[in-house]
Amino acid sequence: MKRILFWSILTAAIVGIFFFMKAVFNGSLILNPYLVSIGPLRIKWYGTIIGSSVIVAYLLARHQLLREGVKEDEFLLGMVFVIPFSVLGGRLYYVAFTWDYFSKHLNLILDTRTGGMAIHGALFATFLMTAVFILLRKKIKGRCSFTYLQAMDAFAMVVPFAQAMGRWGNFFNYEAYGAPTNLPWKMFVPVQYRMPQYVNYKFFTPTFLYETVADLLVFYIVYTFTQKRRTRFGQTFALYLILYSVFRFFNESFRLDSLWLYNLRIAQVVSVILIVIGALLFSYTSKNGKKVEEVIKS
Repeated sequence: MKRILFWSILTAAIVGIFFFMKAVFNGSLILNPYLVSIGPLRIKWYGTIIGSSVIVAYLLARHQLLREGVKEDEFLLGMVFVIPFSVLGGRLYYVAFTWDYFSKHLNLILDTRTGGMAIHGALFATFLMTAVFILLRKKIKGRCSFTYLQAMDAFAMVVPFAQAMGRWGNFFNYEAYGAPTNLPWKMFVPVQYRMPQYVNYKFFTPTFLYETVADLLVFYIVYTFTQKRRTRFGQTFALYLILYSVFRFFNESFRLDSLWLYNLRIAQVVSVILIVIGALLFSYTSKNGKKVEEVIKS
């Protein structure tokens, strides 16, 4: 009975989502970017989804972390320490590559209400500040219950799912879409959200959806790998760098809002670099990394 109820609810949810997406994509339903807008209280779907993705990611990683002997309160403290820097990194990375605009609007550098975040900036800040947190814990407490590569594995195991969720924030904001198209799955974009040079076009490539699918596929691969195939710490992190970067490289070519350096898309350049780093890291950790079986609890 429970199984029947589960599949009935799941089927109803899928059907409901299908018709909701169909209405949005054909333009018969226009999305409101605000979940709550009452007087001065204004909460966007984007922020709500991003916040929820962090919670979901932690819950997905929790069981694995506890099996590895990681202290839950210490890992949560690490998240509280790192996340603000990740947000700041995502913003400053975006500002750096759109400096022509922000150099004339310095007061808007930290104002994210109109958009402007870059996932690569957030990732780099996460990589750096996780190392800083571990060093601080060792200096203050004398030790940390997890190593850097152990933390990065936990991050890489679940962050693709969080990224997939985050792309739906782009959906509600009508952003991160691609070139005009007449494909059957084309997405209607209201005129106020269209880029100036494309104001006369109505339907665009839903690149946010492409990346959602790619992120979910990466999540499935790295999560399954971690649970069944990983033998040394750092392998999951390396695999994530490779897989995510491959998908991002190809998906970036469809987008209209890419960050550019001369005639190069920054995300594609970074993706190539991360693929190389990921391959080298996987090779190194597979031979020299700390064995998972030495620390994991049965």
